[in-house]
Amino acid sequence: MITIEQHKLIDPEGKIKISHKETPNVSGPFAGGLPDTLVIHYTAGSSLSSSASWLCNSKANASAHLVIGKNGEIIQLAPFDIRTWHAGRSSWKGRTGLNQYSIGIELDNAGPLTQTPEGFITHFGKNIESKNVILAAHKFDAVERGWEAYTIKQLQALEDVCWVLKDLYNIQEIVGHDDIAPSRKRDPGPAFPMEALQNKILIGRNEDLPDENEELIAEAAVVVADNLNIRSKPGTNSSLVSNPLPKGTKVRIEKSEGDWLYVKADIEGWVSKQWLRSV
Repeated sequence: MITIEQHKLIDPEGKIKISHKETPNVSGPFAGGLPDTLVIHYTAGSSLSSSASWLCNSKANASAHLVIGKNGEIIQLAPFDIRTWHAGRSSWKGRTGLNQYSIGIELDNAGPLTQTPEGFITHFGKNIESKNVILAAHKFDAVERGWEAYTIKQLQALEDVCWVLKDLYNIQEIVGHDDIAPSRKRDPGPAFPMEALQNKILIGRNEDLPDENEELIAEAAVVVADNLNIRSKPGTNSSLVSNPLPKGTKVRIEKSEGDWLYVKADIEGWVSKQWLRSV
């Protein structure tokens, strides 16, 4: 189980690989009662190690407290009582300069992808398999595009970290870099299940309550799309709750709203009804 000693993560049981590097890009201790916010980022880098190394380079003029890899490995770059340089020009609920209030967590993820005749590629030229691509429009943009999916191990490690940080530092907010700097940032992007994480860590629930006008139904169906996005609310701009459901996945339809269905499998959320067939 992850715990914190002297503001550094440790795992006494050794189940999660945690290492520590020291970044010079820090600004001293937080003020009393802080930090109280977590800010989630994607690295847009090619690997966990390269992103961590860059954030430890004085030329980067940037840093974060943690970088979490695709296999759930964690590299801590600064103690949690020290301010890092992850937020930049930012504001949230009347406060500016979120570096003063928040812990920065970077996830090893390429972010937005470019579609080519050969498939989806990152900005550094790596091909991403279609099963690891999520098609979605960012909540601040209108155009749907490909985004690299976050891995289950990565999201589980993040959840474990969030729980222990919340308990020790009385975390009140979990936001994305795009929330606090919407004019210039798009991370962690629509592939990240932000609302599901906020609900679980801050509110203590795993699903939204149904609205009064939702039609309740119960039937079995199967996914007919190659990869079907599953969302926290009905609508293409709603956040994703997981990686897409692969073709052939059997689900139970619980309720509907317009062209959207709320389904349950190993996970649950909203999907477009055009990509399901009754069984």
